Amino acid sequence: MSDFQDKEPAPNESRPFIRETVVNEASGPPFWKKMLQTALLAVFFGVIAGAVFRFANTRLFPPETTAAAPVTFPPETTVPAETEAVPDESESAVLPSGTSAPPEGAEWQNTVRDMISHHDLELKDYQRMAILMNAVRADAQWSLVTVTATNQDQSIFQGGHKYETESFGVIIAITEQEVLILTPYTATTHLSDSSTLQVGFANLEVSDAYIKARDSIADLMVMAVSRAKVTAQTLERIKAIRLGNSYVSYVGQQVIAMGAPIGGIIKSCNSGILTYIENSYPTPDSSVSLLHTNMIGDSASSGFLINLDGSLIGWIVPDYISGGALTAVGISDLRAYIESISNGSQGCYLGVEGITMSNELNAALHTDAAGIYISRCTTGSPAQRAGLQAGDILIRVAGYPVRNPDELRSILLGFTAEQTISVTVLRKGRSSYQELTYDVNIERR
Repeated sequence: MSDFQDKEPAPNESRPFIRETVVNEASGPPFWKKMLQTALLAVFFGVIAGAVFRFANTRLFPPETTAAAPVTFPPETTVPAETEAVPDESESAVLPSGTSAPPEGAEWQNTVRDMISHHDLELKDYQRMAILMNAVRADAQWSLVTVTATNQDQSIFQGGHKYETESFGVIIAITEQEVLILTPYTATTHLSDSSTLQVGFANLEVSDAYIKARDSIADLMVMAVSRAKVTAQTLERIKAIRLGNSYVSYVGQQVIAMGAPIGGIIKSCNSGILTYIENSYPTPDSSVSLLHTNMIGDSASSGFLINLDGSLIGWIVPDYISGGALTAVGISDLRAYIESISNGSQGCYLGVEGITMSNELNAALHTDAAGIYISRCTTGSPAQRAGLQAGDILIRVAGYPVRNPDELRSILLGFTAEQTISVTVLRKGRSSYQELTYDVNIERR
């Protein structure tokens, strides 16, 4: 018989299935010992939670640093960067050997137009244009970063659950202390005390980051990486993108969308033209220009627009995307605000939307007021809670006259959240407008 068969038990061998032992319910440690154990566990978990919060604090919020020079962005240009100026007649030019001098004045311009109209486009022309546009995108890629938020949910009963969310960011300034990065607010909506932030640069180096300012209304956040934590090799390669002048943008202008414009896919890109520019679009406490494009966009799209000079001219906000077309806020309307919060000031929130009082509007309302006609007070905003209403004309904030939404935005930059400021409006009475003043406790955006 085989060894295997020798090890099998006899058919009549007894096999106990379950062995039970009844324990007296009154047995076990006394009640006071159980209470002592519970108290010790509570202290233990409290110490652990405090350590986790202390660790997270060093990651999410800026460390204490010495005073530094304020962040400033290069001045805007007054003409589109990609538009080349026509040479002055007084300028001398060196012509190739055997080439005659071009005609002067209008004759020269007509000659150029005639050459263009008679030039037959070939495939190589399109290929060259694609190569040149890709070079612009590739250069801007060194300003692009990947933002990773690691979130840790702690549970005594089920253990910890760790998950990550990713978004894009774009470098807007490199100072002596920090690398400043602009990223969407929606990328960090689920951050908790135990979360950490990391930035991946274009050369794949990864560094810890912290938040400087967040704005849920404009859907943007400024975060930073300590320059001391970035290697010299990376500092040599990365670059701060130039903030362009969106006020000189024009319909038909060629633009490139970067960040996550296609379905929220990080580092995706697209190109197209500006199809419509919507000026003075009312938003809470300001107005902006909307740059509409012919590129497809949806609620998951985010990113920014650059022109052919590689300058950032638009910040893509999903809330403004309508009809499936990618839409961006003109960066010139956000420039002063971004610079302010990059230097440590808070974004303050009043909560009014409106338009500048014009001659036509004054005639329709039978007034001669200079201010902002309030079309809407955001639900639950400080303005609504204080008593302001749609139909009021906002004329003063904290004693400063307010003539348009741009002035309102600039005034609010000088205050911090939780301050109480006076707001003066004109309200329609039975026979005329009456001046009313409210105390408003402003909040952080």
